[in-house]
Amino acid sequence: MKIKTTLLITCLFVTICACGQIQDLAKLANGKIVYNSTLYDSNENLYGYLYIYERDADSQNKTMEYVFLDRNLNKVSNKEFTSKQYNNVLSGYYDCTLMGDYVIMNKIYYYRNSFTGISKLLLSTFQTISLKDNTVSAEFKYENNQFTEFISDYDQMKKEYKGLETRNYVRGFNNGIFKGFFITEDNNKKSYLEKDVQLFNEKKELLWKYEYNPNGTEKQYNSFNFLHVNKNTIYVAISNWTKGDFGGVMNINEYAIVALDLQSGKEKYKYVLERVGSEYSHTLRVKEIDNKLYITGNYSPYKKTDFTLDQNLGFYKIVLNENGNEIEKKYTQWSDFTNQIEVDERGRMEKNFRLRPIKYFFFKDGSISILTEKYKFDAFWTGLPKTTDYVLFNMKTDFTPGEVNTIKKELSHYSAEFLFSQYIKDQTGVVFFYYDVVKDPNASLFNNTPNLLLGINTIINGKLTEEKIPLTAKKKYSIYPQPAKEGYIMLREYNEKDKYNQIRLEKLNY
Repeated sequence: MKIKTTLLITCLFVTICACGQIQDLAKLANGKIVYNSTLYDSNENLYGYLYIYERDADSQNKTMEYVFLDRNLNKVSNKEFTSKQYNNVLSGYYDCTLMGDYVIMNKIYYYRNSFTGISKLLLSTFQTISLKDNTVSAEFKYENNQFTEFISDYDQMKKEYKGLETRNYVRGFNNGIFKGFFITEDNNKKSYLEKDVQLFNEKKELLWKYEYNPNGTEKQYNSFNFLHVNKNTIYVAISNWTKGDFGGVMNINEYAIVALDLQSGKEKYKYVLERVGSEYSHTLRVKEIDNKLYITGNYSPYKKTDFTLDQNLGFYKIVLNENGNEIEKKYTQWSDFTNQIEVDERGRMEKNFRLRPIKYFFFKDGSISILTEKYKFDAFWTGLPKTTDYVLFNMKTDFTPGEVNTIKKELSHYSAEFLFSQYIKDQTGVVFFYYDVVKDPNASLFNNTPNLLLGINTIINGKLTEEKIPLTAKKKYSIYPQPAKEGYIMLREYNEKDKYNQIRLEKLNY
């Protein structure tokens, strides 16, 4: 597979692109980009790109502007809006999701002590952008079962929100039937106080509430994590924790997958993956395919605290039907792969490297590919993690081993960074990308700029093709690969001094 290019010169890839597939972010709006996000629809397809610019600021207000681009980089909408500015208070957007043609933006505020420099959480808010009406809402906070507009006066804010330890996380969705948003809480100091997940429609009307921790105490409580949302079902993980007698370590009594009906919030089923006395501890990734839930990950001998990479025994696959009954369950051992790679019974390879999972790919036919990385903690020399090659395990539909591929990285002091992936060909294949940074061994002390490589890897029918593309740019220009629509990658070339910030789509061949 190759990127279609017509010329490779001092800038990155120069191609003949269709209209709308190149944009200069420096010219889209005035000011500095302070936040950007890639948005996906309910089917996990790329929908578009959001950019937030900060234009002007005084002691009380900041003039902001949002710009939304569709997946072809066409400018769809933009709007100026005002945000408050406070002394000793830091604020910023940290996540956004799509709710139909609304964008929901999560924002967080910290109080910064000017003497100690220590920051402390004040509160979290959210606001919405209507891409249809081109409007930006006020900021809202959810507390005590009601939505209130954010208090923007600084003195009132300090008094009203003093001592808060919980922030709300707002997650939008659109399942094709109706659109709405979830609200969950996050308490960094007292997790046992978190109680429920709630679903609201776009009018902020409560549709249902699922209480996963109604009676939590400091010594025993349940915690909650989103796993997967489909048209009719929300899959969540519920962990039951108990504080141990010695040292106060929190142990997991039970780890379960719960399927909730999207319309009512009622439990469809509960599948216990592990409990005290189980044979194994697990890592967990899930995806629904044809009304069946596919579960996969690594496993190790059971331990109350969690899966242990040093005791990694292999991979597993479990498939549940729509009633939560097991219809398939298979555990592999590392000995199943020794005819293709050298690995011991605990997942250790040469020089004591472990196989750390990076990404799981679920395909339409029920087959799974698992990308791992050779990893170890270099405690003696640097006290830092050390990584080398990727190892890709392609598992057949019955979860027996297919091809095992080693993806060689350049040997350097730098670590390759997994970037992102995209499904292709109606989820029968996938493309994934990574950065590799290589020092030129012949470079002089005064000219030792690392060379950048973009790894492009495609899996189709359990077969891997790979390519490495040099990322060469003008002097002092930086290049960042970013996710794009199916069959493309987006490249951002940036130089703040020259006020150059161009993004463009490059087509992939596979």
